Amino acid sequence: MSQENVEIVRRGWDAWERGDLSAVLQMMSDDLVTHRAPPFGDARHGPEGFLEVNRDWMEGFAEWSVTPTDYLDAGDRVVVRTAQEARGKESGVPVAAVFWFVFALRDGKVVRIDIHAEEAAALEAAGLRE
Repeated sequence: MSQENVEIVRRGWDAWERGDLSAVLQMMSDDLVTHRAPPFGDARHGPEGFLEVNRDWMEGFAEWSVTPTDYLDAGDRVVVRTAQEARGKESGVPVAAVFWFVFALRDGKVVRIDIHAEEAAALEAAGLRE
């Protein structure tokens, strides 16, 4: 089942990159929790909460992209290492960072997304050790 979870997350990410928001939202449970780990430390609920997190995240940037670079099978969780690149909307300053997303799945649907700035925290959230 765990490799199937990796494929579900991969298909969802591919849909996001194509701009197919409907396909992305279909893979999410109605009780989805999207949690941004510290320094943000907030949580939003439901698919609409997921969209709010993304709007907040991209708000100050232009030319924003986040690209998955690795998918890690962690049983009922999938860890995705990503590379984010953007340019400040007003400043024009380029920004690059790495973030880790931990997707928890149940019955083929994403029930939780944790976003981490640190790999060790992401691995711990997935029940793994660095």
